[in-house]
Amino acid sequence: MDQGRKTKECHPDWYYPVQGMRALVLGTFPPHSAKWDYKFYYPNSQNRFWQVMAKIANTELSLNKGLQAVEERKRLMTQLKVGVQNIGKTILRDGVSSADNDIEIIESQDILGIINENDSLQSILLTGYSGKTSTYRSFVKYLTKNQVPHSPLSEKIRAGCEFTIQFKRPITCIIGNSTSRAARRVTCESLLKQFKSAIIRS
Repeated sequence: MDQGRKTKECHPDWYYPVQGMRALVLGTFPPHSAKWDYKFYYPNSQNRFWQVMAKIANTELSLNKGLQAVEERKRLMTQLKVGVQNIGKTILRDGVSSADNDIEIIESQDILGIINENDSLQSILLTGYSGKTSTYRSFVKYLTKNQVPHSPLSEKIRAGCEFTIQFKRPITCIIGNSTSRAARRVTCESLLKQFKSAIIRS
């Protein structure tokens, strides 16, 4: 990456505490603000994240702009008892790219704090695994830095793989695909299966 094009960004204060959280979905970092339709997680309405969440809840999203869209998504999280957070708190971004490979995380969110505050949390879904700054790779780096024991993956890393972390209790971590429409080879049906594996089991 061209060092001269890198821009430092801080994650907005979007975290929404869900009472009785059973599953936590982790991403890497939001897209550039020029691509936001609302100020909340997965803010580009073209991303399939909220579409998949709505299918699991047997409902449909009606709003894709502004504060009311945010409130609709918070209600969905509350219904499903699913929390959402990104690993990156402060990053360097190459231009306006949303690709994980064009993002460098220089400070992480307090993911362990979320686990610590939610005794009901049983599973974590990691949305993305292939890039060098993918959610999976960034999360493993975060665990290692914080000396959190986790079972290594002996098989080839792919969507559907699971491993366990030990932080006061065992928590199952499930590797999934990115919900970005740029990942065209990944169908909505595949994403739905991955999300259900984390949410329904909880």
